[in-house]
Amino acid sequence: MLVLALVAAGCGSSSSSSSASGTATASASTAQISNTKAKFALHMGLAFGAFHHWIYAPAKAGKLSDPLLHKLTFLKAAAAGLYVYHELKLALADAQADKTLSKLVAPITGLQSKIDGITSGIKGNNASSAAITQANGTVSSIGQQASSAGQPISDIVPTSI
Repeated sequence: MLVLALVAAGCGSSSSSSSASGTATASASTAQISNTKAKFALHMGLAFGAFHHWIYAPAKAGKLSDPLLHKLTFLKAAAAGLYVYHELKLALADAQADKTLSKLVAPITGLQSKIDGITSGIKGNNASSAAITQANGTVSSIGQQASSAGQPISDIVPTSI
């Protein structure tokens, strides 16, 4: 849609009216908003999916309680923590750029802090189940807030970390 708006604006005569230019700008602006929300949903979906698959599920199954028995699980969880933090950073930029998603900025920032702490704990072979469960509650809360803001988020599990 954005490409069509730009092509339409570029192909017009040089004496086009200001109303046609305003329409093209409005179309480009609408496409940008839609693109921002789509990017937000993608990045949050990837963050949520990686968190649930490589951190929350292993913690719930007790696989993050003993680093010597489940070393590979700890390594994947640590890598997932870094990946989740990165995806949250990208989603945060999209939330800041959209008026309806801007109310999610503070919860996403709080989740970033929790993920950073969890990742540090996992790297130090001291994963806190309570912190992981609390972060899962925050993930659920952000998901509900995003849905009520008109942007539902679905978990997207990356194929590998």
